Amino acid sequence: MSSHINGLEMERNAGFVDMLEYRRRDCDFLWATRSMEPMLPHMLPPESVYDREKIMQAVLQDKQVRVAIDTIARTAGVGVKDVESRARAVINEMASKADLATVRWLGIFITKAMKRMFSKIYINESTLFDLKKETRISQVQYIYVPSHRSYLDFILLSYILFSYDMALPNIAAGMDFYNMKIVGELLRKTGAFYIRRSFSNDLLYKQIFRAYINTIVSHSDRAIEFFVEGTRSRSQKSTMPKYGLLSIIVESLLQGDVPDIHFVPMSINYERPPEELLFVYEMLGVPKPKESTAGLFRSLSVLQKPFAHGRIFFNIGEPISASQFVDKSYRQRKVLQPSFKIPSSVVENIAYLIIESHKRNIVLMPINIIALLLNERIQTKPRELYTLDVLVQDYQWFKSFVTKSLKALMYETETIHYACCSTDKIKQEILESLKPHDELIVLDSNTLKIKQRHKGVKRINYSNIKGYPLSEQTLQMAVSAINISIYINPTLAFLAETTFITATIGQNGTQTEVALERYQLLRKLLSTEFVMRPIEDKTLIKTEWERSLSILLSQDCLYVANDSIFVGNNIKLFSILHNVILPFIDIIYVMCILLSEWTKRTSVELTDRTILVETQKEVERLIFETKDWCQHPYCLSLDLCNTSWSSLLSQGIIIHQKHTNTYQTDKMKLTYLIGALRELPLQHPTITYVDAFPLIISTPSIDVQAKL
Repeated sequence: MSSHINGLEMERNAGFVDMLEYRRRDCDFLWATRSMEPMLPHMLPPESVYDREKIMQAVLQDKQVRVAIDTIARTAGVGVKDVESRARAVINEMASKADLATVRWLGIFITKAMKRMFSKIYINESTLFDLKKETRISQVQYIYVPSHRSYLDFILLSYILFSYDMALPNIAAGMDFYNMKIVGELLRKTGAFYIRRSFSNDLLYKQIFRAYINTIVSHSDRAIEFFVEGTRSRSQKSTMPKYGLLSIIVESLLQGDVPDIHFVPMSINYERPPEELLFVYEMLGVPKPKESTAGLFRSLSVLQKPFAHGRIFFNIGEPISASQFVDKSYRQRKVLQPSFKIPSSVVENIAYLIIESHKRNIVLMPINIIALLLNERIQTKPRELYTLDVLVQDYQWFKSFVTKSLKALMYETETIHYACCSTDKIKQEILESLKPHDELIVLDSNTLKIKQRHKGVKRINYSNIKGYPLSEQTLQMAVSAINISIYINPTLAFLAETTFITATIGQNGTQTEVALERYQLLRKLLSTEFVMRPIEDKTLIKTEWERSLSILLSQDCLYVANDSIFVGNNIKLFSILHNVILPFIDIIYVMCILLSEWTKRTSVELTDRTILVETQKEVERLIFETKDWCQHPYCLSLDLCNTSWSSLLSQGIIIHQKHTNTYQTDKMKLTYLIGALRELPLQHPTITYVDAFPLIISTPSIDVQAKL
């Protein structure tokens, strides 16, 4: 792959290529300062390309911005010049300021950091070359939409583009980074433009932002990059898309200045995200540290241990053309009716296509399957030693299932000599993947054990806790358990539908019609959690159900007889799929019970904050005092509580009272849902997590501190 290091076109490579391999051979300084003319992905006539100052002028002269300025001046009783001055300050705060020299110097540091942190960075190079070829001849604007799993995501994409002599994009960034001394301006010079998180009530800012996006879509020769999920996924699975920025970009097509907009989904998969432990604590309610330059330098401690974060897979999906959804009729209507807006269904459709591409292009790592198998072992056979040899057998079997039956992409060990047997290959694959996770999972006397990750609460500021202040006993168990769950979650992009089915089938069988009705219920309830496209057409849902059912039938996990579905001989697969979905169902049930008893249990008004606190409090009680609902510590996750709340809200079971900013329940719908959930033939493990966890815990590590 060395030819691209010199900025030259190289022969295409099938599959994934480790882009760090050649960086380890060459001089970083010479590479970063090489002669290059970054390829611009938006082929515009010279007169149509706007520099920063011209972009700012175009925004200030935008018709709707001018109307906003005049309206504010009139209603506030101030001079137009004063409002114009404020508008210029806003756009100056917002606009990017790309500078290749800054990119080069940062490139030297980032290269050294990447080579230290990661053993390999894989990219599907052939797809990147296809994209690069298209951008040479196309006048469409390109929008890069990576999945968002770490703060490193946008740095990683910029690093890849720079490595392949492609121009860095205009990058949507939050004001948290803008407020970081020195760093904020450095990021601006790498292409970042800054957006305030909330500005719906600020007419001037809203119109300036819209005009800025429209202008860079039409007049910037660089692509645009933003995260459709809005924020990082602490759970390491897809989260519901945000439509604001996406809708403005799609609306830009109506201006007619660009023939099309191509959204390029990119799925980023970390073997170990740098913020791993912080994510766990955030999910338990401990707020993340405020972004700061000092905090950035403290985070450089991740460089202490070479290759501590393993591998990255950067998988570029097929571009999605916006013009196939925004046809000429919409443009014509815009001309005749300037206030015309593209239907929200169009924006939502594009958003789901992007997320679906993210999920389809996830590359599973060995740790994802290891975590899933270990989680199952804790709940079913905690007293039996989980030896490496047994793990190898389980891993090989389950890997075959997800890759062959579910068509999941999976990391393959490539350093094994061709004469090695399959078992040796799998064993090396597992051992390689465990290396970055030696603070969480270890082989103790050839037996898989979990390390204690929680080191005390001295540095937790309970005044800022977002949920319920959990006990030290709870945290001792929950931190490691949720850490493991984070690595399970990527598998659910492929497993979700099959897991739903296992939650609908009882030990004595279930009538086919009843099983389908239960599937429809779970799919609707969990569509927010797993970002599944809403489907009202029951025929389409049935088709989806039949497809997943056929997979389980082919695995002898289930069988059909006398118009009923029964659990088959493959109890092992049924148990894994059934147990992994339980926390997601349990938390909805417990939240519903709390809502039905709200006025009896507490005099506190029902708000989104109070329900999260009460739910987490109740889950903690259930974990220690009962043996049925919410036995898994993952039920303590505030992310899980939030998505459950959003699901109930979207279905009208919870109703928002805008005038008081409180909520009420639709008692009829709530009662029906509780009854339907109780009828599910859920089979909770007979051994509670509280009892099982101590049996598989290793001696606590004393050299790793929780980064709170």
